[in-house]
Amino acid sequence: MNKYIDKILFLKKSNASLKVIFSFTKTKIVNFILKKKIKKFKNDNKNFLKSKKIIHDYFSPHTYHFYSIIKKQYKIENILEIGSFEGNSSMFLARNLKNSKIYCVDNWKGTNEYNNLDFKSLENNFDENLSSFNNIYKNKCSSDEFFLNNNLYFDLIYIDGHHKADQVTKDFKNSWKFLNKDGVLIFDDYIWEFYKNIKDNPCYAINSYLNELTNKHKILKVTNSQLFIKKI
Repeated sequence: MNKYIDKILFLKKSNASLKVIFSFTKTKIVNFILKKKIKKFKNDNKNFLKSKKIIHDYFSPHTYHFYSIIKKQYKIENILEIGSFEGNSSMFLARNLKNSKIYCVDNWKGTNEYNNLDFKSLENNFDENLSSFNNIYKNKCSSDEFFLNNNLYFDLIYIDGHHKADQVTKDFKNSWKFLNKDGVLIFDDYIWEFYKNIKDNPCYAINSYLNELTNKHKILKVTNSQLFIKKI
């Protein structure tokens, strides 16, 4: 209960709307009811990863919520992933959306958030993990560079790049521009307090722009660390 209250207070301090806070509370209740199902999705993904090179499995806990959203979309042809790391989420999307094209964007250089990691090894793991998939396209560059040269529109965009507020805002605005109507935008580490100044964290940045998009988006789900919205 204390963790829940702490997250609610963090959301309020980060200017989250009442709809966001309500959705977060609803998801907490649903998580309790569907605990076994969520655990099965998590374990299924972990079992799949046993044959892959994954050092840091940050994604398996999110698999059920990802699946619960994408299975409701009538069309997901083009997918953009900003921040691909070792390819864990990329593989999940590729396995569950076999007819989609997944564009992975990462410079594999790291940031102050992960300054103790060997990103060359992580990139090598990504290359090996994704070598058996034919619907994944690697783009080794920054998200800013990708959008400068991009002419594609996407039905699903997953943002998990650099988490400093100014970069999150740029990724949000650029993604929104190239997200199709009825497309889904997913933010990772939404409720995540890394920087001491609350305005430097993803949550504050996302809420600031989200509040400008009144009547242009629908809150689909808010989990412990992720936000799912639809463009309307």
